[in-house]
Amino acid sequence: MQKPEIAIILNPESGSHSEEMVLKVRAALEKSGRPFICLETDPDQGAKPAVAKAMESGVQTVIACGGDGTVMSAVNALGKADADLKLAIVPGGTANLLARALEVPLDVEEAMAVALEGDERRIDLGECSDTLFALGLGLGLTEKLVSGASAEEKERLGKWAYVKALLEEVGAKPSTFTYTLDDGQEQTTQGVAVVVANAGTLSGNIEFAPGAQMDDGKLDLVILHRLYARDLTRLLVKSLFGAQKTDRALTCVAGKTIHISSNPPLDLQIDGEKVKFHPPLHVEVRPAALRVAVPSESQKASLANALKEKLAKPVVEETQLPTWRIWGAVAALSALSGAIIWKMYKGK
Repeated sequence: MQKPEIAIILNPESGSHSEEMVLKVRAALEKSGRPFICLETDPDQGAKPAVAKAMESGVQTVIACGGDGTVMSAVNALGKADADLKLAIVPGGTANLLARALEVPLDVEEAMAVALEGDERRIDLGECSDTLFALGLGLGLTEKLVSGASAEEKERLGKWAYVKALLEEVGAKPSTFTYTLDDGQEQTTQGVAVVVANAGTLSGNIEFAPGAQMDDGKLDLVILHRLYARDLTRLLVKSLFGAQKTDRALTCVAGKTIHISSNPPLDLQIDGEKVKFHPPLHVEVRPAALRVAVPSESQKASLANALKEKLAKPVVEETQLPTWRIWGAVAALSALSGAIIWKMYKGK
């Protein structure tokens, strides 16, 4: 029997992977001729036993198939085991946050091509209370994006479930946050949301930490001081040009170590999953802690060309604003206007 090169990790209790997905993954691996094993997550220990089995079997790559819960469990298990295995993702959830951040395609066959033939990248991880994260953690509004978007709404509305949850928080009352960075100087401020980000996008593929990079050896602290209708509208417009960082409603700083507390104590989400512990928090970066599979330049070009053909639209000049951003902003502003009118009507 050949020694396996690849381990597939699935969550048997999750609906984020279908039988069709598993068949396509297996077909791609069988076609490649590379030996593999299939492993399952544990209800209590997550991907930890599966990663231990993968290491014991001598595999080189772990492919996490499913939604964010399965993927983030694999990230934690690989990071804590100090396993120098490569993580590849076949996304099957609603948000697919890490897959999107790494530009992994959502199509199963295309994601498998990245897993088997793509490039490799090392990314940083953040650590908070013995929990590792690849994207970020959030208090206040960002946690409510996770808890406010129910499973039924995510199934029915997709990423718009997160937009709905966001709009419901317009006008939220601010909390008091105290934070310390590498220089040890304590700062206190008011805000409706705090994010410690390793990547720029959070729940619902919303860009909350402009400029954050997953391989820069630091974490970005972003504080949203208020969220009124005028602030959200202005931030949406600025996001078209990547200029959120300059907005007066945001504070954006960075460091390798971050201490943060809130008054009152707020619930916390890490990588899109609600967790049971609360501030005060000690967060630090683990540089270049995880190997991940990402699209090669040729794969990116192929995917871009396929998308252009599918949309049957002319190539956008580099100096022009991407059409999808314009229409995305129009849709978001329309939704915002409707939500404000609804709130005004409800308040009568």
